[in-house]
Amino acid sequence: MLNKKINVKQIKYLEMKKSILSICLVIAIGLFATNVYAQQGKFKGTIKYTLNWEGEVPPGVPTSFEVKVYDQKATFRNVLSMFQEPTIINSEAKFVYSMFDFSQIPVEGATGKWYVKSKIENEDIDKNVFEYTSETKTIAGKNTKKVNVTFKSEDGTEKKETIWFCDEIGPSMDLYFYPGLKGVPFEFPVEVEKFKITFTVSEITEGKVKEADMLLPTGYDEVSQEEFTEIINTILEAFGGGQGGDDI
Repeated sequence: MLNKKINVKQIKYLEMKKSILSICLVIAIGLFATNVYAQQGKFKGTIKYTLNWEGEVPPGVPTSFEVKVYDQKATFRNVLSMFQEPTIINSEAKFVYSMFDFSQIPVEGATGKWYVKSKIENEDIDKNVFEYTSETKTIAGKNTKKVNVTFKSEDGTEKKETIWFCDEIGPSMDLYFYPGLKGVPFEFPVEVEKFKITFTVSEITEGKVKEADMLLPTGYDEVSQEEFTEIINTILEAFGGGQGGDDI
């Protein structure tokens, strides 16, 4: 009888241990699934880039660039534009919003706050060809992959670049620098006139970004690209600059 009682206790102990292990396994699987899911367009945080300039560099150029990310949306100030306009990107809906504050410009027909809404069409995305390679390197603590990019212009000419991108954080598609890229560009070149800029992610901060950061601010009126070009030309004419909006 004593042996039987001991065996019963051992069996109950083993059953309890098995139940605990099962619960732990379920929790572990849940955490793993959550982590994987968080990598697929569910990142919230700030990605900071360092800008390295080469060539005939103008004085006072920006040396850093920040992108705030909330799931499939991102916002930043366009440091390479003469207007430094705030920009909002919705990768899921494939829209880009550029905002211009001309409220302090005393020119009739131009004074105000404007935003241009651009739709990234599939035809625009299809112009870019991405060759995803197996080569990797670590940038800012994240695993990045090498991609060979081929841009196809309207006249049929092609331009090739080699970049590094990350598909662990951020929107699942880039719409601004490399429309159609399945991740966030982490290191890439930008060539403008007589100088070259290399963008490289230097710091990643998770959290502290809200969905409200991705909303259009109040007080801005929508204009088409054609209407915005007219506004720019109006300003240039007022200050003696002539017609030049097509280059903006």
